[in-house]
Amino acid sequence: MARLRKKHLPHRVTITRFLGDGPEGDLWADPVGDVPAYVEQKTRLRVDRRSPSPTSGQEITATTFIVLLTDDDVLPRSKVTVWPGTPRERTAEVIDSEFYDYPRTPSHVEAYTE
Repeated sequence: MARLRKKHLPHRVTITRFLGDGPEGDLWADPVGDVPAYVEQKTRLRVDRRSPSPTSGQEITATTFIVLLTDDDVLPRSKVTVWPGTPRERTAEVIDSEFYDYPRTPSHVEAYTE
């Protein structure tokens, strides 16, 4: 199976995965840093896949497009920090993600953040 390799992803991001709702609010995993990624700051319309969001199911603007390895799959409501350690650093919630697993082309994950 063809896989996208770390060497093809020039950027690094930090991922904080959403674990679910707990008795005292949202539950988050510990942040995982230095995750290989390809990041584009580009505005696109996406369907909001975050279930408790007031805009759930509606098309909203995504400002960042991120490509990740399949091992680094992120689900909606997870948080991703792009450009860590630079003046452009920012953290945003994943509003939609897509998992691509192909037999002959590079498998990858596409994530869109607010």
